[in-house]
Amino acid sequence: MDPGTAFAVVTLTTKVVSILGKYYKNVAGAQSDIELLTNELESSHNLMKRFQTLADSTSKLPAAASLNPNIEKALSELKMLQRKLYPGVGDKAMRRLGKHALKWPFAKGEIEQWVTRFQKLKDTASLALNIDQTSLVINTNTKLTQLQHAQEATEQDRQLAKLPTALDAAFDSYHRQHETLCIEDTRVDLLQQHWDWGATHPKPLYWLSGMAGTGKSTIARTLAHHFDSIGTLGGSFFFSRSSGEANNAAKFVGTLAGHLANVSQQLKRLISEAIASHADVTRQGLRNQWKEFILTPLSAYWSSDRPTLNFVIDALDECGSDDEIRLILQLCVEVKTVKEVDLGVFVTSRPEIAIRLGFDAIPDIIHQKLDLRDVPRRVVEKDLAVLLGRELGRISKQRKISGWPKDEDIQSLVRLSDCLFIYAATACRYIADLDWNPEERLSEVIVAGSASGGGNTAGLDSMYMQILTRSLIHGRSKAEIVKLCDRFKQVVGTIVTLFDELSTSALAALLGTSRKSIELSLASLHSVLDIPQHVDSPIRLLHPSFRDFMLDDRRCTDKQLCVNRSRKDKELAKQCLRVMSEGLKRNMGHLTTPGSAPEDADRELLSTQLPKHLRYACQYWVNHLAGISTKSEVKRELPNEGILAFFRQDFLHWLEAMSLMAKMSQAVILITRLGDLLDSVSDDTILRSIIEDARRFVLNSRSIIEKAPLQTYTSALVFSPSKSFVRRYYVDQLPSWLIRSPTVEDQWGNCVQILEHDDLHVTNLMITFSTDGNYIASTQDDGKIVFSCNGTLASIHADGTVRLFDQVTGVLFRTLETPVEDCQLAPDVDKLLQPVPSMSILPGGDLLVLSENGQVWIWNWESNAWSDRRVTGTPIRRVYGSLLNGLLVAEIGQNNRNLVDLCLLDTYTSQIQTIEAGRLPRNHGPVAISSFDIIAWLGEDTSIELLDTNDLSRIKLEEHRERSISALTFSPDGSMLISSGYDGALLLWDLSKQIKCLVDPNAITRSIAFSPDVRDMLSLQGNRLEKRMRISMSPDGQHIAARDLFQPDGAIHIYDTPNGELKHTLPFPSSYGYDIAFAPNNAQLASISPGHTFYVWDLRTGALNWTTSRDRKQESLLSLKFSPDGRYLVSGDDEGEILLLDAKSGNVIHVFEIAARAEDIQFSSNGQRIACFTNQAKVRADASVRAIGVWDTVTGELLHEIGSSAINRDSEFDLDRANISPSGKYLGYRPSSESCVIYDIESKQQRDFSIARGRYRVSLAFSRDSKTFATCGYDEQIMQWDVETSRLIGFCPPNAVALDVSFPKTGNFLHSQCGYIPIHPIDKDLSNKPSRHLTHWWYGRDAYWFMEGTRKMLWIPPTYRPSGGDHYLAHHDGLFAFSNKTGIHYFKFNQGEEVTDSIEDDSNH
Repeated sequence: MDPGTAFAVVTLTTKVVSILGKYYKNVAGAQSDIELLTNELESSHNLMKRFQTLADSTSKLPAAASLNPNIEKALSELKMLQRKLYPGVGDKAMRRLGKHALKWPFAKGEIEQWVTRFQKLKDTASLALNIDQTSLVINTNTKLTQLQHAQEATEQDRQLAKLPTALDAAFDSYHRQHETLCIEDTRVDLLQQHWDWGATHPKPLYWLSGMAGTGKSTIARTLAHHFDSIGTLGGSFFFSRSSGEANNAAKFVGTLAGHLANVSQQLKRLISEAIASHADVTRQGLRNQWKEFILTPLSAYWSSDRPTLNFVIDALDECGSDDEIRLILQLCVEVKTVKEVDLGVFVTSRPEIAIRLGFDAIPDIIHQKLDLRDVPRRVVEKDLAVLLGRELGRISKQRKISGWPKDEDIQSLVRLSDCLFIYAATACRYIADLDWNPEERLSEVIVAGSASGGGNTAGLDSMYMQILTRSLIHGRSKAEIVKLCDRFKQVVGTIVTLFDELSTSALAALLGTSRKSIELSLASLHSVLDIPQHVDSPIRLLHPSFRDFMLDDRRCTDKQLCVNRSRKDKELAKQCLRVMSEGLKRNMGHLTTPGSAPEDADRELLSTQLPKHLRYACQYWVNHLAGISTKSEVKRELPNEGILAFFRQDFLHWLEAMSLMAKMSQAVILITRLGDLLDSVSDDTILRSIIEDARRFVLNSRSIIEKAPLQTYTSALVFSPSKSFVRRYYVDQLPSWLIRSPTVEDQWGNCVQILEHDDLHVTNLMITFSTDGNYIASTQDDGKIVFSCNGTLASIHADGTVRLFDQVTGVLFRTLETPVEDCQLAPDVDKLLQPVPSMSILPGGDLLVLSENGQVWIWNWESNAWSDRRVTGTPIRRVYGSLLNGLLVAEIGQNNRNLVDLCLLDTYTSQIQTIEAGRLPRNHGPVAISSFDIIAWLGEDTSIELLDTNDLSRIKLEEHRERSISALTFSPDGSMLISSGYDGALLLWDLSKQIKCLVDPNAITRSIAFSPDVRDMLSLQGNRLEKRMRISMSPDGQHIAARDLFQPDGAIHIYDTPNGELKHTLPFPSSYGYDIAFAPNNAQLASISPGHTFYVWDLRTGALNWTTSRDRKQESLLSLKFSPDGRYLVSGDDEGEILLLDAKSGNVIHVFEIAARAEDIQFSSNGQRIACFTNQAKVRADASVRAIGVWDTVTGELLHEIGSSAINRDSEFDLDRANISPSGKYLGYRPSSESCVIYDIESKQQRDFSIARGRYRVSLAFSRDSKTFATCGYDEQIMQWDVETSRLIGFCPPNAVALDVSFPKTGNFLHSQCGYIPIHPIDKDLSNKPSRHLTHWWYGRDAYWFMEGTRKMLWIPPTYRPSGGDHYLAHHDGLFAFSNKTGIHYFKFNQGEEVTDSIEDDSNH
């Protein structure tokens, strides 16, 4: 359909309808015909308009295009109709003659014919239009679906990019593209056997072993290529000792998961969803990664048939450590649990002892194995002959040599190869060198090989020696030989010593030499090295046997060529220190804020700022220091000055670099290893002290540096001790925007590091030694934590999971979950007898766990699984440990819920032996178990009872007279028992003599631990009088009022905030937690005690201005507040009485009443109106009582009240705050968890707002002009609303949590105890960009960050965080005060200045 024709139809239809309108008005008797025709024409007109609208949006209208003849006919019909309606009369004539010119031109019945004609045309066009519209909708939906799929694919790729992957480890990686497969007609039977296994997996695990050079990797590559070609390759990982990414297991699981995601779209989705749900697992141990990224996605995979997949793992012996090897084998065994996919794992390795033992521990039903040494020699020699014939024949054809090689030459090479394929491959590469005659070289190889001695590697050693001799010595002068050999050992010696592969350019930079020198040294070594053409591609050993040869002086017998590993390590350590000194600097990732994460760095820019040789130096400098062989050599050769310079100049930069490389755990290990090394060999006490200080610095701040590299210079440095070497060396790096920071300790304390986790919630206070006695673990707040027999730190959580941490790095590396069907508590269990999740170490080292449903589970470290042993059918409440024979000492609930039994449980038979039946109260205190199976507990007569389970004899320590004890522990040798009572006495009992001695009379001990050698004892103590200071800040920010809730005298302490000094101590009769209020003029302080006694002091002198009392209940809870103008003081109590007092005299002006506790009292800005509300239970029960009241402060008149019927009885909702607007016009309150009401007091009208659901202490606040208000709470995002329109107009950052907020006079932000929180317009996205306005500093309590606008600036460690809610932090104009059990901590930030764009400015102090 032509759009121009359609437009003409629309225009002409409009004109004709207009003409018909004139006829309708001026011609009698034709109205029905006119209406009929007009309706039809208007319908056609609308249809053409629809077409025009559609045509404007797209040119693809295939159905409408066929309508051109019809539309042209419609246009012709319209023109005829127009002429009939205007028969020869022009517009001017019509205007002159008027209605007398009009006469209806149609006979009776003629109109029906016209209508029929137009209907047919319209119906045809309508059908075509509908067809095109439907097609467009389908196309649009298709495009939307495609767009959705594209977005999903992009998100999946983004998630998969988070996996730690080793690009070089894949069998088909770029760097492995020249590695060969098995040549045709070789390894035929062997490959067929493996292909058959890969198709059916009679056993899920296959181990192919063999000595170096026997062709294991070539077989693995061929197998992986075959599986890949038929679509059954799940993933591959080829370990390589010379590759930093592939010589350890750190990226093993991530790499396999990445490969697995490419198998199918479903697996890609499942794995990407697993990463999104468990992002932190990418930084955890391999077990957690294997479970979440391999086993779980495969178990969720659905297919109509059971697909077959294979993992191929090559050179497992080249993995970093025996522990990692054993772990990988344990993970491989777990593939048997996957039922949805037929998954097999093919492993190759040398027959190293750790791998042999690992496979020996795996049942034969799960794995099969083949040692290449068991393949008949004739079969191997036949394959070698085929290989040599093919390769030498190719050389013959290329070099145009006829009749060469001879069969006897090939057989000679087969004999010299001694079944080693690497010998044959190396010989062929050596012979093929284009610079030499291949016939001569073949003869040289045969002659040299025939002259070599015996031994498994004699032939290969001869081959390597022949290659090096020809390259470096043959035909050279003595001086040339010395020069070439020195250069060879510098370059090739470095290559075989490196812990990671480097390119030519990176190697030159590391050694401080030219690329040309490197290239000349390697030019003739293509037989043993893979030397890429591109200078940025890594140089690789063609086979690890060459490294073994070069570093073994028994094999490489020429001293000019053999590399001394220890000497080379010393040289490389010095070079690494030099490289770091030259290359490290602050903010190499060009991060935009101190809180930016490593992934925020520009990767392309980072690759230039942190090049490969610098990365290598950062990761391996300590490894090379540790490689120096003997203590005397280390002591003599240790570069003390270089190490000292590193810690003085580059240490913080190094930590930042390690964070950017995601290597912070390695940083901890490196510094610890360096400290251990120097402790054993160095006499430099200063250097050793510096390294120990650096170790404590890293351990103290590892977690935050790992998440935000630039916190190295902020949080880590700010909170380090004042006399720390690191702090003193880098004091100029402290942030310039932090004007004042908390007072820190002089030296590091006993706490090495605090382990935090997002959902850490465990159940008993405890302290314990590690098994070697070097580490101590304790819980803060509430927790249960133990060291396992292998030194792993384990903690049990409320969800029943057990978290395992590395005791050196503090990194969470595994989460153990009890079986899912047992995670819920039985519904009929009495809450008072609900099991307490706990754990203990059994005598054999296994971990015993009591889950929250009362089930006992035992984790076996050796089998890496939950044991089949479990106790069922018994209402276990607590497990205290195990006897040597494996019986558990447990507590079992009784029908009488106040009493419990102490029993022995057999985990094999579930049999119970009662020790103490029905005599122990439910909260009887701790139970201790000695190493000789003696059990101790507090008896009902206050004595400590001991039961020897070997002969059931009992002893009573009758001198113990405390009714309760808080801690009870045996010494490791069982000779002593220590107990603590709640009176603070810590008693040590000599059990052989039943003699006690007083250890400490003043502390309540919660947990006790002896060191393994019984020489030290630790106690975790909780003081009943522990500081917990509630604080308030004066309006001008010059004073802090603090009250210690647990001190009996209840004194109020006034501190000057500029210097933190105590100014006044105001005596007060009670420590009970009533309000403190500053007067708006900063001159007075008010407080209130039980019984309604008011106190008002002069802040300048500390003198009491006045006091007055009112007879009320002693325990009544009271609130207190000054009016904005300071004229009034108001107080409300539990009984609903509200007193309005004169602030100068203390005289009572008015008494107001509300139904129950006065939850909060608010003044209007002029102080003329006051509002108060309550939300107590009795109000909810009686709809007639006053829940909210508004009064006139001058007259005392009740202006408005709201009954409790207006407030929903939502048991999950806690109405915490009502507010009156500054103008006094509006009353705002939250009647339910999902709504807010703004009530106009004058017009009696109300507006309802639907808001996000909040459950805990929700509130609202009005702006100064009363035009907007903010809703907030401890569990909801702060929102800004327009009062008149009920529209959401702004929001605060999601991590801004506050209850008390107010609007300032100017500025788009809110003031709160947490600071100045920015408000963002609803149409503006939050971004982590620098401020372009006056700074807004605030504290995000849920994430522990000081924020500037939306930027994370300073992370606060646990020791310096406020203890709880608003009562423990205060803010004024960039000055923050935090109160916790260690005291009051002050922070002062630049306020009123624009924060600079670049944080690099902080490094230029």
